[in-house]
Amino acid sequence: MRDREWRLSYSGVDQSFGPADAPIFHLSAPEISEPEFRTDDTDRPRQDGIAFGVDFTGSRTITFDLGVLADTEAQARALLAGLANAWRARAVRSGRGSMAELRVQHAGRERVIYGRPRRFAVSEEEIGEGFVAVAADFVTADDVFYGPADESGSVALVPAPSGGLITPLTTPLTTTAKSDRSTVISVGGELSAWPVITVYGPITTPVIEVVGRWRMTLSASIAAGDSVTVDTRPWARTILRAGGGSLAGALTRDSVRLARAALAPGSYEIALRGIDATGTASMRLAWRPVYVSL
Repeated sequence: MRDREWRLSYSGVDQSFGPADAPIFHLSAPEISEPEFRTDDTDRPRQDGIAFGVDFTGSRTITFDLGVLADTEAQARALLAGLANAWRARAVRSGRGSMAELRVQHAGRERVIYGRPRRFAVSEEEIGEGFVAVAADFVTADDVFYGPADESGSVALVPAPSGGLITPLTTPLTTTAKSDRSTVISVGGELSAWPVITVYGPITTPVIEVVGRWRMTLSASIAAGDSVTVDTRPWARTILRAGGGSLAGALTRDSVRLARAALAPGSYEIALRGIDATGTASMRLAWRPVYVSL
């Protein structure tokens, strides 16, 4: 992506705009609103002041002031139709919880924002000269910005053995290397990241653990060739088999709540435990770094 370029994408759509030499360009810098706040503040009965409750941040609205420029009116209308159809986002609006992805290249950094296109207002006053002005809004799912790609770490239930005697020879003798069933991951960014965890079978009663932080136990069996994904992201919070069936009820009572599974920037040891006679089960823990601004 080029600097100042934005890209709206979802299933079947990949619409870019922004740079000054692009056919759809910024007339002014996009306006990113401050997030809304929801509070539980209450008045102190028969006293001055208020009692503060829990504060929650809402979404942002990103407003674009765009120009569409072409050599002819027909070309301008064709460009406008493509942008309008992308902003219409029927594939996103028709599904509860579905979202579009908005990417931006800013000051050499690429960031991703999740949400939905909303307002789309057009001024065709100069369309006869091949120019159209567009005002468009994008409403974000939350108040943060994400890295451009997933980062991840993987761990097997049992590491592949290495045969032969271990030197130096000491009592007792062993014919395999020491088993290490965990790996270390490093979460970057500026805010806590929400992991998406996929466990690949065969395994019974899998235990997903971030050592010293939290653990999840599923009272279920995952067959060979099957997998279960635990998605802790705020707009998901699901536990699904690869075929789509929910396993939310299989999460044991002593497991961490999905809403509390975020990982602050830092290093963590992750482990997979469970029953697997084949020793081939594995786990992938993926996340996107989270930032406070572009």
